[in-house]
Amino acid sequence: MTVTEKLLDLIGTARFVDMTQDLEEGIPYWPTQPRFEAEIGDHQSKGCESYWRKITFCEHSGTHIDAFSHFFEGGQNVDEIPLTKIMGRAVNIDATNLPPCGLVTVDDIRAFEAQYGPIEKDDIVFFRFGWDEKWSDTDAFLKDWPGTSQEAAEYLLSKGVKAVGCDTLALDACGSKNESHQVLLGNGVNIIENVNRLGDLPPFFAVIGLPCRFKGGSGSTMRLIALLD
Repeated sequence: MTVTEKLLDLIGTARFVDMTQDLEEGIPYWPTQPRFEAEIGDHQSKGCESYWRKITFCEHSGTHIDAFSHFFEGGQNVDEIPLTKIMGRAVNIDATNLPPCGLVTVDDIRAFEAQYGPIEKDDIVFFRFGWDEKWSDTDAFLKDWPGTSQEAAEYLLSKGVKAVGCDTLALDACGSKNESHQVLLGNGVNIIENVNRLGDLPPFFAVIGLPCRFKGGSGSTMRLIALLD
């Protein structure tokens, strides 16, 4: 079977779930970063032939990936991330039981592994905090989100994962010192934030994520897709 035939078979048999938040005005954003803004240029209602908009936003808007250079000067930029970095087996860990500003521990991860099976090398691990349900309420979304502890990040690093994602504004909990960013980005593990619909997905699934090739970028909004049998 050729690659094309395999792809057509996959398209015809798999179920696709879009894990991407819509990019539109009014979405949550980090306070020191620019908000998403869209300005209509031409439009048919103006008598113009075509419709287009001028879009202004931060690289870290909506569902996005952090490149190493986001925290480490001289580190790998988003256009240098390998094409297949966010392709592979995804692990979906439910952490909706955490309190505001709570932290995922190593014991939490090991409890998941005991129930469902081990995290393996090159997995892409997601933590579901249920924060995507607050996306339309910016004030609630930007307040007291939970995250991963430094020890949990170190454990995932020891497992050899390729990337770690979450449905919150940041993988580190609100008010933290970004310990997980330091541990993971500092050792070649990309971070994906503002993920959507983890509650619709099983403990394991296939995932494809494609960032934009912003030359020299510290990160990028991305399209993130789950594939299910």
